[in-house]
Amino acid sequence: MAILGIDLAPKGDFAYAVWENGAVVETGISEERGLLQLFKKYTVRTLAVDNVGELVQHGRLIIKALGRLPYIVNVVEVTRDVERYTKVEELVARHFGIHKRLTPTDTAKYLAILAAGGVGTRVKMFEEETVILIHRKISTTSGGMSRNRFMRNISHRIKSLSLQVENKLREAKLDYDLFINEESGEITSARFIVYANREIVRRYVKPKRSLDVVVSIYSTPARRREVPTHRRYLIVGVDPGVVTGVAILTLEGEVLDTTAHRGFSRGDVLRYVSQWGMPVLVATDVREPPEFVKRLATMCGAVLYAPTRDLSSEEKAQLVEKSGWHVKTSHERDALAAAHRAYLEFKPKFEKIVKEFGNILEFSQVEQAKALVIRGYSIAHAVSEALKQTGERETKVVYVPIEKPCPPTSEEVYTRVKALEYENRQLEKELENLQREYLQLKRYVEEEKWRDLKYRELQNRIENLSKSLLEKENEIHNLKKAFVEILTEFGKRFVLVHLSELVECRGGEPVGVICRNLESIEDSIARGSLGVPLKLVTRLDLGQLYVVDMDLVRQLTREISRRLEDRDIDLKKILRQYRGFV
Repeated sequence: MAILGIDLAPKGDFAYAVWENGAVVETGISEERGLLQLFKKYTVRTLAVDNVGELVQHGRLIIKALGRLPYIVNVVEVTRDVERYTKVEELVARHFGIHKRLTPTDTAKYLAILAAGGVGTRVKMFEEETVILIHRKISTTSGGMSRNRFMRNISHRIKSLSLQVENKLREAKLDYDLFINEESGEITSARFIVYANREIVRRYVKPKRSLDVVVSIYSTPARRREVPTHRRYLIVGVDPGVVTGVAILTLEGEVLDTTAHRGFSRGDVLRYVSQWGMPVLVATDVREPPEFVKRLATMCGAVLYAPTRDLSSEEKAQLVEKSGWHVKTSHERDALAAAHRAYLEFKPKFEKIVKEFGNILEFSQVEQAKALVIRGYSIAHAVSEALKQTGERETKVVYVPIEKPCPPTSEEVYTRVKALEYENRQLEKELENLQREYLQLKRYVEEEKWRDLKYRELQNRIENLSKSLLEKENEIHNLKKAFVEILTEFGKRFVLVHLSELVECRGGEPVGVICRNLESIEDSIARGSLGVPLKLVTRLDLGQLYVVDMDLVRQLTREISRRLEDRDIDLKKILRQYRGFV
């Protein structure tokens, strides 16, 4: 396994050293793009640095490339351990007994060697999330009248690839979010947020680059998180979509913050909410919770809340007004209305806990009891469990009356039935969507077949027309050639004969007669005529006028005369032989 050590060199370049099989195999100074070639050449699995801040500031291209490689590269900050930072010179002196000022190349070499020895701390550069982005590669702005057709074709391609990717992720049972961007009713890009590292995702989905569409796979860069000052339970309202709205409430109904962002994934929502505490209730403003909200609740182990019916715009406005918080967008309004509606649902039980047990419970225990009530505990059971969290300071014995005599299994069965009913509705809706997509794809395939058929028909027609055109061009060429020859020899060799000058030859015609009814000289000989067939001596047919080649007339006349004489001689010889035999 190769290890690449790097250190910042003058002029913004990087000094580097490659450690492989127990030895430094290559050193040098290179710019960022040159370092990227080393990852391919040696399949570097560990990148050793002395300061991650320098890498973030000067090596953005390297970080971007690390997020797109087909394998995971561990980034190790050699100078940091659990307790403190140590300079590279001190580490070199401690481990190798070398006391000198190190050049950037020396630093890179020792960083690689130290990382190979297990020195340093691994730095998280990327989240455990992978982005699969399907988008168009070409612009359709300059498409003119064909722009709509280009957009439709690209939209079909993106949709088809999205379905393929989605099927593969489902087969692999990988959790994901899907965001679709549209322009003028056509899909321009599809963005998957897969909650798994890039190396796992690439086992099932591969990058792709064609003439019009690109499939990119890369890791989500790690984001800085604010650590909450104390463990606090929260109610989170979510309005998912292309722009996702989020609202955060305490269990006392206090609004901590609202926000709305485009392409907000579930991971983004949880990282944002974790600044204030831990979500215990995730709420939506519609009766049928969106899949995004349902998965978010499962992801963070929170209870999912949905109203018995969809909240109207008037109800949302009233709920936001009661909260006393000013929202900037409709997405924040919907999220805050959902969170506040969920709070009002549990408010009577929260108030009862504070009223009856506030004098014996600490604030953290009250919060714990409220969270347990949200999870389905009775007030008595929730308070009993909260009292167990008193710690080692003191133990209080409190007798809590039972609120309901009915067994808890009935509530569990009821909850289970409701969950199965919800899952059944979701599956039915998913089936309808799949059937709709199937019909759309089937229609698209039929359209493509029709286009292919018409294309083949037009192609055959073009070939036939091209062949016919070539024949006509050859015919025109021959006519031009004949026309020039006739003009040159007209009156000497060629003469113009009218239809009325032609003769119907039946036998005994004199020399030089042109016969319109004969096809060959055999016909002339058979009839005993010295006339020549019109067809054999015509150079150009002009309808009722014929351009006749007189040289051919004379030549054929001699041929016919000779063959007629030979025929007469043969007849006389046969007659004599017959008489001698008799």
